[in-house]
Amino acid sequence: MSDAIPHRVLTDAVQAAVDGRRVVAAVFCTFRFEPGFFEQEVLPVLFDRTLHHNSHIRRLQLEDALRPLSGKVAVYYDPRALVEGDRGPAVLDVRRIPVLPSTGFFHPKLVLVLIEDAQGRRELVVVTGSANLTQAGWWHNVECVHVECLRAEEPAALRDGLMGLLGHVSALAEHFKPHTPLDEIRDFLAALPRESRRRFLANGRVGGRSLPQLFEDAAGADLHGLDLEIISPYLDAPAPLEQLLSRFQPNRWRILLPEDRDTAVCPEQLFDWVRQHGGTWGRLPGAVTAGGDPKARQRTVHAKTYRFFGPDREFVFVGSFNLTRPAHQAAGNVESGVLVDGPAGRRRRRFWLEEVTERPVFARAAGEDEDGGYDLIPLAVRYDWAEHRAEVLWGGDGPSPILRAEEGGLPVFEVRDLPPETWTPLPAEATDALAARLRQSSMLTVHDGPRCGIVLVLETGMAHRPSVLVDLTAAEILRYWSLLSPEQRDAVIAEHGRALIDHTDAPVPAEPGGADTIFDRFAGVFHGFAALARSVTEALSEGRDEEARYRMFGAKYDSLPVLVERVARDEAGDPVDRYLMVLCARQVADRIRRDWPDFWAGDPAGTTRLETALTVQDALRRGIVDSNGPDMDGFLNWYEAHFLHESAEQPA
Repeated sequence: MSDAIPHRVLTDAVQAAVDGRRVVAAVFCTFRFEPGFFEQEVLPVLFDRTLHHNSHIRRLQLEDALRPLSGKVAVYYDPRALVEGDRGPAVLDVRRIPVLPSTGFFHPKLVLVLIEDAQGRRELVVVTGSANLTQAGWWHNVECVHVECLRAEEPAALRDGLMGLLGHVSALAEHFKPHTPLDEIRDFLAALPRESRRRFLANGRVGGRSLPQLFEDAAGADLHGLDLEIISPYLDAPAPLEQLLSRFQPNRWRILLPEDRDTAVCPEQLFDWVRQHGGTWGRLPGAVTAGGDPKARQRTVHAKTYRFFGPDREFVFVGSFNLTRPAHQAAGNVESGVLVDGPAGRRRRRFWLEEVTERPVFARAAGEDEDGGYDLIPLAVRYDWAEHRAEVLWGGDGPSPILRAEEGGLPVFEVRDLPPETWTPLPAEATDALAARLRQSSMLTVHDGPRCGIVLVLETGMAHRPSVLVDLTAAEILRYWSLLSPEQRDAVIAEHGRALIDHTDAPVPAEPGGADTIFDRFAGVFHGFAALARSVTEALSEGRDEEARYRMFGAKYDSLPVLVERVARDEAGDPVDRYLMVLCARQVADRIRRDWPDFWAGDPAGTTRLETALTVQDALRRGIVDSNGPDMDGFLNWYEAHFLHESAEQPA
């Protein structure tokens, strides 16, 4: 760091830190949350895969990539700051958890990605800054972030502060357990050696510390008497600034003048107070705020940075703290940030901000929380796709008023007199309506009399959620199981996605090979099911039960029950081919039931769906016997007994 402002594309910085390694768990914390944009443009940083430009196909590819991480990606957001955006609904396997602290707003901007290399060594990528999980935050605004990797068995100055914040988040979201990815990251942090310094700073809870106190705890006298530079887009009163000045006695100090076009958006009284007390106002250089197109308006500055510097030292605090009372007080907003040491040694350091000498025109200064178009309706909704169960939780004081939920103008359910802080099941009719609407959107509009808010549904049991777009035939599912690389599977998804989007009948290209003989067909069937059995048993052996659940019991385009249901409906298909596929499916089911009984018993809805689908075996058998005479019945008795007996004795 120096007088030159460091800059980098946020997505590139995160991808470089992950560096193609396997993601074990990921937690995102944000104030504003745009679910559709997050799924299509932020989630890809977790995967070393080239994704399709079409949003529908991209979602399908991400759906496939997320399977090993089922239940291990979570976003914690403030429900008062949901952004609908124009990227469509949220449909992927991400736990979307609202956090509503009693002391203020849930305001941290934090990305935690636990990764593992080929040798099993783990690291935690920590991205702390000012960017919300929105298109504006990741693409358009001028933001600030700090990226750091914590390595196993190495002391980390971020350890204690991170553990404190994650424990607080877990407590605030107590009603939304389990917190599997958050707990896994906390376990990693707990195993790190303690570090005497404490450079990850967070507040927003009873008994917490104000921002000046946190600075004092982290760096003490090192911050006193230096120059101070503050970049914050939101300012509300002199008090937070006055406390910083009083405690650290800066030599010179300069503050960003928040502007919208040619108008200052800060209190005019604060502008005068700064000048009267020896401070100066500044703006970022045009090269930093330029949007690329000379005719475009300057980018919005949303960064929050506190920079202490002198001839031989520099400290930069990067995070979510605005220069406002709710951000700075101990029990105000939930905030987070990192205090970073700059380069040592004597050097010339200057303000990043260029001084503003002219008096601007003033407009009303809005707070970051004031530009939402909806009221807060403290209702949480969750739906379990595996159990077909919907529940609602009222977060207000006393019983709820009459609440009407709709999606796209269509009614979904109505509830009243809900007890506070208790999950209440929705009746069957309302549950059916919610499940139907979730195929279109995960956001509900909720009316409380004249008040109107939006609620993002927390979806669980995502292995049982029908796929977004692709609908494969039984033969195509078998081929998909046989593909080895993510690139091969992505190609199949892209081809089917294009065909459906374009409303064409373009077929999936056939695998190269010879003539379509009975040997070729049967060999392909056996190979496909062997690949399925291998992938399921490997996942179970490595503790990736949710990934195995997707294949064995799910409702996705390549799940085993879906294949059997396709076979049952394909009345024009070859009866022998269909019969053999069902026998192979029965064979795989019997192996998994035998070798992994706890896994089999752990998904009653999935096993019921699979067993129900497999009953088509009797009808297919009768059709073959009717076409070939009574002698076929005896042959099939022998064949089935031998086929299934052999499978029972083979290792899975």
